[in-house]
Amino acid sequence: MAATAQIKFTLTKKNYDQIIDMAGYGIAYWAAYMESTDNGCHFTEDRTGKKFFITFEDMEKAVLGIHVASPLNDYYTRAIAGLVNDGCAGDVGSDIADAIVQWACFGKVIYG
Repeated sequence: MAATAQIKFTLTKKNYDQIIDMAGYGIAYWAAYMESTDNGCHFTEDRTGKKFFITFEDMEKAVLGIHVASPLNDYYTRAIAGLVNDGCAGDVGSDIADAIVQWACFGKVIYG
């Protein structure tokens, strides 16, 4: 019999701002453009020129999606778990913020 669990997660504005700030350092190898606004963040993929706009809610879903799917190595998984379980973004550096932004834009991590 399969079990189902619900995870309650709310991304704080402070943690969102930290992720966006760190992403600015981590996404330069695939994103040609990034601009944060009051209602979200604009990104342009360097290779294709495709434009993305992700909202606070998109970022929240991306963090939870990575947490549930656990597609990344233990280093990433522990930092995401700390964010989801403890509300602490202290371990979310530029590389992990990059993965979160990719998940929000592409539905998975496709670079790096």
